[in-house]
Order: sequence, then C-alpha cells, then structure tokens
Amino acid sequence: MSLRTNLLWSLALAPLAGLAPAEPVFDAAKAFGARESVSDLSLSPDGMSVAYVAPSTGQGSVLFVQSLAKGATRSSRPVIAASGKPDRLSGCNWVSNQRLVCVVHGVVASSLLEPLHFTRLIAVNTDGTHLKMLSTQNNYYTRGLQLSGGNVVDWLPDEDGAVLMTRVYLPDDHTGSHIGSTKTGLAVDWIDTQTLATRSVEQPREDAVDYISDGRGTIRIVGTRSRRGALGEFDSGNIAYFYGEV
Repeated sequence: MSLRTNLLWSLALAPLAGLAPAEPVFDAAKAFGARESVSDLSLSPDGMSVAYVAPSTGQGSVLFVQSLAKGATRSSRPVIAASGKPDRLSGCNWVSNQRLVCVVHGVVASSLLEPLHFTRLIAVNTDGTHLKMLSTQNNYYTRGLQLSGGNVVDWLPDEDGAVLMTRVYLPDDHTGSHIGSTKTGLAVDWIDTQTLATRSVEQPREDAVDYISDGRGTIRIVGTRSRRGALGEFDSGNIAYFYGEV
C-alpha cells in the first residue's frame, strides 16, 4: 500500500476514532486495594431475612439486615458497625430469627516482636439492641493474654438464642476472693446469648485446641495438641483427634 493510500485511510478513520468512547484509565493501585462489596452473607432460620457485612469508610465494616418478606422495602438497615481501628467484623450468623452472633477481629501493637491478632464473639439483635460479649473477658488480675475469643461449635437449632461455644480460660490471681479462678485452657460452654446465662459442657483443657459437636448439643470429638521436650516446652506441631468421651 502506498504512502498516499495510508494517509487517506488515516484521514478517513480519524473522525470515527474521535467519536469512539474514551477508555477509562485503569488505576492498578485502586483496583488492587478495592474491598469486596459484601464480605459475608447469611440467611435467617425462617428464610425471611438476610444479614451481610459490607465495607464502610476506611477500614471499617457494617452489618446490614435486609428483609426478604413479600412487600417489604428493599433497603437494608445497618445493625452495628466496626471502625477498623482495630476492630473489624469478620462475619455474622443467625442464632434466632431476631438475633445474630458475630466474629470481631483485629490486630494490635504489642511490646513483642510482632503485632498480635485477636478475636471476640458478640451477639446483637437485628435492630442493634442488646449487644453482648460472649467471649470470656480479662480483668486486672488475669494472668496471660486473651487473644482468642473462641468459636461456635453448635448453633443448637432447637434452642432459640443459645449456642455451644469454645471459650478460653486464663488463671485469675484475685486472691482472697471467690472471683479468682485457676481454670486454664479451652473449654466448651452453653450460653444464652440474650442473658449470658452460662453452663459448663466441657471443662477447660490446656492441651485442647478444637471441639466438634454432633449438631444436637453433644460434644463428640476433641482435638489435642501434644508437646515435646523434657518439660513440654515445645509445640510438637501435631494435633490428635479423639472420639467418644472427651
């Protein structure tokens, strides 16, 4: 093709090129740092509501509830929010048609070599009321760091608003008082998420790292972590699971 022909083609295509929509500029940094529009989603037991966690300003997150009932407004209503400094909402599940249990996590600075990650379990009504902490809590006399908030091992579908959950117990040196405790390790408690009434199901064990329920309120399996060394000072890295009486 001659130079003249090439020139004619370029002149002919120039007006058409100008009419084409401009390609948006791709911002790689913005795309890489974008957060998911929904990070967790769960359906209520009666199937009439959905709860989801969405991002908010900065590193924050918000729990929303949306009614799926016929004729209901399609707008979601916020229930609770976390600022992201340092608390964030990981996800929420229904413990009844009006109440949710949520995992809150975060990272905090420490005097150790690296930051520390923590979790907590909370319960809240769908209208944002009756917010309760389900995890065990530290006090002035607690020995050790309460990093793990435990997790739900049985949602007890036949018991409205109650769960079986693991809870971490640390010794409490409140001497001369009935408040003090020598319990140490991972336990399983039955807990009413509204009143915080609690009943021990499995006593704390220092070697326990996991409990598995049969889905009907009975713990069937326990996972234990063994240690090595003359004084048991080293983690073996092995977890053994035992079935039956735990």
